[in-house]
Amino acid sequence: MSDVSAAEGGGPFEEQRQVYDLLSQETRHLILQFILGHPEHLPSLDELAYMMPKNKAAIRDQLEVLGDNDIIECYRHPPNGEARDLPSQFYGLTEHGVEILYEYNYLRGLPVARALYDNTRLSEKAQRHRDAPRPDLPDSVRDALTIDEDEGADFDRLERYIRERKGNTHSVDDQVTVAKAFYTTGIDPEEEGIKRTELLDSLDVDIEYQPRTVLNHLVDAGVLAQTAPPGPDVFAISERLDDIVNGNVGEEAEANLDALIAHIDDELQVTALSEGAAERDGPQARASAPSVAVADGAGRTIRSILAAEFAIEPERVTDFLQSGDPVDRLNTAVEAIESSKEVTKSEDYGQIVFVSPAYRYRLTEEAMQLV
Repeated sequence: MSDVSAAEGGGPFEEQRQVYDLLSQETRHLILQFILGHPEHLPSLDELAYMMPKNKAAIRDQLEVLGDNDIIECYRHPPNGEARDLPSQFYGLTEHGVEILYEYNYLRGLPVARALYDNTRLSEKAQRHRDAPRPDLPDSVRDALTIDEDEGADFDRLERYIRERKGNTHSVDDQVTVAKAFYTTGIDPEEEGIKRTELLDSLDVDIEYQPRTVLNHLVDAGVLAQTAPPGPDVFAISERLDDIVNGNVGEEAEANLDALIAHIDDELQVTALSEGAAERDGPQARASAPSVAVADGAGRTIRSILAAEFAIEPERVTDFLQSGDPVDRLNTAVEAIESSKEVTKSEDYGQIVFVSPAYRYRLTEEAMQLV
């Protein structure tokens, strides 16, 4: 039964929901993106498997689902069956599939999908499959997937606008190049935008100056909008969990400190204490006895390293870690341990790192009106 058939009595909203579910499933979504990005819009199964982090069985299952719903079709090229190492089956959109993708705005991403595909390094096998002879798509499908270069776009006004405002900057030529590329690639106000780190690959541009410099000037000129992704302004990430811990930072820091203190208590093996080690020669060493480990001649310990870092007696390290701001205590301690060549940090604890999400960039409405 078709996944996109409207539920009886459900009306158009139910049908839209089912179409959305059909297209948004992860593997099916990736299949459609790589069909759009493929130079001929007819990838083989092996090409899809190379481009996607999925096994062939999973991809084949979802190809069948898309085929059952008349979104794609298996296009065959029998002559390849007689040649060694060439595929004879390819997957492309149907006329109905094109209509569905157009209705749900997938076709607007054609230039970006193509740019990403063109900038992907292919294996020898993937290149051989990409260049293999294949059947023709129906004319209506091929025409719908053809990218018209600029479609007669006139960039003169946009270029004048940029040069009038940024003509005194060294990177103005790069700014014009990047602004045009945003337009031809379809990164308009309706799109999510691209990250700075994606600029060179997504837009396929060759610029002299750093992307950050060029983007900042275009934002200042009102040509590009700089947007933050939805969600928190800052993400707190626990190195121990390798996960975001927003809303649970204090508790996670204390859990890390507990693990660090347990490591201090359980530490049995230490490396040789150098003559210049802080616990032996530091100012606190002259005021108090060295740690038990050092007194026994065992060598330098994590406790001694932290005592030197915090300028306290070794016996006070545990109490000191449990006082004050737990995040500050934890991060300072972990950094000191990782900086030392004499001890090894346990995987049971780590820093709490604060990261701002990457901005995304897209053309402004004002820039669109200039083209």
